[in-house]
Amino acid sequence: MEDDEEEITAAALRGKPRPLPISALSAFSYVPPRRQDPKEHSYYYRQGWTGIISLYDCVFKRDPGYNQKLHRDDREHAKSLGLHINEEERERPVGVLSSSVYGRRIHQPVEPLNRDHGRAGHVKADFYRKNDITSIKAPGFGHISPA
Repeated sequence: MEDDEEEITAAALRGKPRPLPISALSAFSYVPPRRQDPKEHSYYYRQGWTGIISLYDCVFKRDPGYNQKLHRDDREHAKSLGLHINEEERERPVGVLSSSVYGRRIHQPVEPLNRDHGRAGHVKADFYRKNDITSIKAPGFGHISPA
């Protein structure tokens, strides 16, 4: 007879949980605790590597050393120390920063360098200079006046 009786538990006494309100069921209001999207979906084109730091650690587990390059010791990224802006910009398929340093994408030129005919212009200029060709010194198109 004891086998047939159900055991009364706290979950059975609580009953069925109430349904969530409509705002909680909306697809637009849900914010996931951690984004696991591929790096192509992020602005920085990198996987996120932020760690979880508790408030206790922020307040009481401060670095005992003093960094004289920081404006205030409690700001981690003051003067961009600890950031990797150049690495992030190089990993992007299309440059975002328009500054003169990072926006030029020197390591990814639009056209590959082709030095096959680099000597032709040098030889041509050298030939005309050494032989004193008068056709380029005559007035008209491409006239060069001697200095």
